[in-house]
Amino acid sequence: IGINNNMPNMTARQEEYTDLDLIFTVNPNIKDVPTKRGVNAVRQSVMNILNTNWGERPFKPYFGANLRSYLFENMNNITAAAMSSAIRMAITNYEPRVKIINVNIRTKPEDNAVDITLTVQIISTTDIFDISTSLERLR
Repeated sequence: IGINNNMPNMTARQEEYTDLDLIFTVNPNIKDVPTKRGVNAVRQSVMNILNTNWGERPFKPYFGANLRSYLFENMNNITAAAMSSAIRMAITNYEPRVKIINVNIRTKPEDNAVDITLTVQIISTTDIFDISTSLERLR
């Protein structure tokens, strides 16, 4: 069996993810709402999931990570583990474009706050990046 060197190079197609910029400011150059592309589109989607509580999305009562419900709990390792589990479940269920590599939760009980850092990989590429956010109890 011979090898045909005239065959085109067969490589996996890499998808370019796009999403609307949720700030909704009009771009003066194109007179339209700007878009986010690639890593920024996925980052925005993950942040949207992290910042959404159950019951906030019509017709999807369990959409989101429901993280604000943990802010009034005693901040310890058990609460951090429960938050990590909620994050993993929400991202797995609602963002199929990424794979979670690591979830790091740093509690700050003196400030009634939590710092969350996710390390994720976009499945269709080899892009690995961190997503960081803080949650703080106001009362």
